[in-house]
Amino acid sequence: MTPNPAGFDPSGLTVYVDGEYVDGADATVSLWDHGLLYGDGIFEGMRLFDGSLFRPHDHLARLERSARSLGLEIPLGPDELLDVICEVIVRSGLHDAHVRPIVTRGFGTPGVDPSRCERASLFVAAYPFPPLLGSEPIRVLISSVARKAPRSIGAHVKSLNYLDAVLAKRQANAAGMQEAIMLDVSGAVAECSAANVFLVVDGALVTPTTRAALPGITRRTVLELAAEQGIPVEERDVWPMELYVADALFATGSGAGIVLIAEVDGNPLATATDPIVAALARGYRDRTRDPRYLVPVRERVAG
Repeated sequence: MTPNPAGFDPSGLTVYVDGEYVDGADATVSLWDHGLLYGDGIFEGMRLFDGSLFRPHDHLARLERSARSLGLEIPLGPDELLDVICEVIVRSGLHDAHVRPIVTRGFGTPGVDPSRCERASLFVAAYPFPPLLGSEPIRVLISSVARKAPRSIGAHVKSLNYLDAVLAKRQANAAGMQEAIMLDVSGAVAECSAANVFLVVDGALVTPTTRAALPGITRRTVLELAAEQGIPVEERDVWPMELYVADALFATGSGAGIVLIAEVDGNPLATATDPIVAALARGYRDRTRDPRYLVPVRERVAG
């Protein structure tokens, strides 16, 4: 297999495909799978830090909620699926990685009717993955592409259809920015294309509601850390021009970690020097190394 232009070569990685472990270069999905035909499916994005999964039970609980919302039946129970995830990681020889369990409606006759599929399909992949948005402060724009939720599909569903995020990311790329912030249908701030958003305003931590934003696991971690550190928290509607005058702004996600935002629509922010952001970033690094939130992969496979 020839590596793609982005340099990603899945050869040597192990992927779980509907009950079988196969080499990453040989992993395929049917043309007739409704996940491919219609985006009818869900996924999770977990982080492996130094051989341990961070908050995997929270991720699997969110996957199950997404499945119930779409009437999907995950082929394996949570413990069985976690075993498969750990097996994929060990077989792939990974210590730091991004892990992606995917559930699709499965193989079926063309047509959007989900009853055309006899059973769901399950895929699990793990792969090396540096922080999604890098490690330096980023520049963002406010996208003209609105988040669909909640008037179409609930924001809590981590579905395979990311077209609104793709279009917002194209806008950011075209403008020479690293990321886009998306608004909901009412014009309030929702989230980035693939990360949640936080502001610091007058000593308080502010974040949009999850009306049109994924209830992120890293978002939850940051809110927990703020409570532990005595930082006031507001979950409320945030309006676009509030971003211009925030004391600090950052994005969070399992693939991104905590990413500082230095500029919005050309307006510079003092995020990098904000003490609240610095304290939360330190807390997050410590939390991702805290055994209470980790599942050591090799111990689980050996056990």
